[in-house]
Order: sequence, then structure tokens, then C-alpha cells
Amino acid sequence: MGDVKLAASTHVSKASLSVDHSKVGSMPLTEAPAFILPPRNLCIREGTTAKFEGRVRGYPEPQVTWHRNGQPITSGGRFLLDCGIRGSFSLVIHAVREEDKGKYTCEATNGSGARQVTVELTVEGGFMKKHGQPFVSKTLGDRFASSTVETRPSIWGECPPKFATKLGRAVVKEGQMGRFSCKITGRPQPQVTWLKGDVPLQPSARVSMSEKNGMQVLEIHEVSQDDLGVYTCMVVNGSGKASMSAELSIQVPPSPAWESQSVWSRNLEQGSKSLHWNCARFQV
Repeated sequence: MGDVKLAASTHVSKASLSVDHSKVGSMPLTEAPAFILPPRNLCIREGTTAKFEGRVRGYPEPQVTWHRNGQPITSGGRFLLDCGIRGSFSLVIHAVREEDKGKYTCEATNGSGARQVTVELTVEGGFMKKHGQPFVSKTLGDRFASSTVETRPSIWGECPPKFATKLGRAVVKEGQMGRFSCKITGRPQPQVTWLKGDVPLQPSARVSMSEKNGMQVLEIHEVSQDDLGVYTCMVVNGSGKASMSAELSIQVPPSPAWESQSVWSRNLEQGSKSLHWNCARFQV
């Protein structure tokens, strides 16, 4: 069979395309897996959530599996495996424990081959570690916020977390709402953990953590004396981590004002003895 020519023309240009059918059958119909965005090492605080994520390409679409110590990982309990569109995939580990640390292997396979990448999960047992320890000033009565940043080499277009705005001190009246907010940057999107002292906060009827208009927000409703202290926003991704701290304090009502002209005295005669006293009135 001879060549088939397809022609298309308009009033301004002409073009022709030649297709050789003898070569169409030799075109490859499969592609071995390749990691477009491989998962990265994670450094996660104990009790928080770890998320390995990446993207793979290939045809047919590769199947992604995870292994640890030679054993396959399946979805269930604290572990969640997910495969999204365009080759995206993730492994999520909730409520990370000390025993979860170690190396994890991600394997992508299809009919044309297989590709593996191994990543490591580091678990920090306490927040006050040598690296990433927030510096807390003893003069928190002044306007103050501390920030600590730890970075790792950045590849694949990743950027370590950074604070684009300062975490300001919160001073509220007892019974009102205390609110902290800050803006962070980083790629991939950093994971956010709020702490009071060195204890991670959990959502409750009075405590809420959210993202609003690109801002990370911590709200504490009906503030009481028990809520006083230093609060920390810790952000982590595969390229590093950063933290910033600020204080929550309760506004103290002003002291009573004494009236300078409120002093009066009386003399009381009782027999041959004289009693004398001073009284003062004050305004509340």
C-alpha cells in the first residue's frame, strides 16, 4: 500500500502530513515506570502524621506498592495507601510511633519493568531536641516570638518550610477567645503541628486548628488560667522544618485607684482617753 497523504488548507496557509503505515506497527506501546517526583525522607515528631508522597509515570499505569523490612504494607489501622490521578501516590502513617522509624521502599511496576526508591522515616520522641528546638525567652512579657529553622538539601524543586509572617503574642481577657495565626511557605506543602509547651494540641470543643485564606490558625475559646503559656507552630516537609513560638496571657484588670482627697479623720473622746483613726475611700 502506498503512502497516505493528509492535507489541510485555509485561505492563509497550506500543510501536508505523510504517514508511513509500515512504521506504525513498530511504535512502542509500553513504557517502563519512572518516578517523576520521588518520595522524600521525613523527620516527624512522635504522635503526629507522616505522609510520603510522589508521582510516577509509565504505560500501562504502574502499580505502586510499599514494603518495610521486606514485608508489604497494606491499608488499615494507622496506615493508608492511596493512588490518585496522573500517577500520584502516597503512604500516610497516623499517630506515628517510635517503632515506625526506619526505611520504607516504594516500588512501581508494570508490564515493562519495575522501579524502586527507598526513603527513611525519622521519629523525634520529644520536641525539645538539639535540632529544631525553639528558643523561649524569659522576658515573654514583651512582644516576642521565636523561630527555629532546620533545612536539608533541596532537590526536585522542593523548598524547606519558612514563616512568611510572624506569630504574634496573644493577650486576651479571661473567658474570651485567644487566637494565633501565621503564614507559611514550602514545597511540598508542610505538615503543621501546634503545641503548648512541648505537648501537641488536639482538636476539642475549645481548641480548633485550621487553615483560613492561606493562614495557619489556632483558636482557643473561653480562655482560662490553665491556657496560659507558650504556644508553638511547628512545620515540616521533606526538605526541612521550622518552628515559631509566642505567648498567650490574660489581660489583668487595672488596680483600684485611691482617692487623694478621701482621707478623713475623727476624734472620739472616751473618758480621759482620745481615739483617732484615718479612713480612706477608693474607686473600683
